[in-house]
Amino acid sequence: MREGIVIKKKIDRRDFVGIAGIGILAMENMFAGLGQSLITPEIYIHANRLLGLWYFDPVGLYVKPGQTVHWTSATWGTSVTSYHPDNDNRELRIPESAQPFDSGLLDDDANTFEWTFDIPGTYDYFSRNHESIGAVGRIVVGKPGGPAEKPLGYGGREGRAPIYSRVREVFELVTSKAVMERETFVYPTERFQRRYPY
Repeated sequence: MREGIVIKKKIDRRDFVGIAGIGILAMENMFAGLGQSLITPEIYIHANRLLGLWYFDPVGLYVKPGQTVHWTSATWGTSVTSYHPDNDNRELRIPESAQPFDSGLLDDDANTFEWTFDIPGTYDYFSRNHESIGAVGRIVVGKPGGPAEKPLGYGGREGRAPIYSRVREVFELVTSKAVMERETFVYPTERFQRRYPY
């Protein structure tokens, strides 16, 4: 009985790159069906007292239905709260059939929040203590739609929480169309900064 014959061949750089490329393509194909569902986008809540800003970054984000978004706060006393009548009688600015969300106040012990977006449409949200200075954000899930596509104040103002001018400015800039085009809309600190003293 003959023993197996081992033939050793030196692999040059060109062969190695070709083999590695095939391996990468195989891995891409293996994960192609999973798409973005493996990725959890991160939104950070920042405070820059010198510029007079508390803000979400990115301020606009596109995700697919079923994706989870993770927020991390770098400052005490912020929240991630959807525009919904259940949240201090705010105007409805999430899809009608979507559940409202509210992180409660985030602090040093609990400074993160996650939410899974199952229903397509546009979701507007704010920070309870910093809304008046423009700490708002917009997430488009799948495609734009729902009450957030209407102008602020569409349902009348009587009995509703106020709509601040800075909120209006942010949402006029961070349109659903702009979010779809960019997928990640970075907060424009240079546009909204305020010089101390405010």
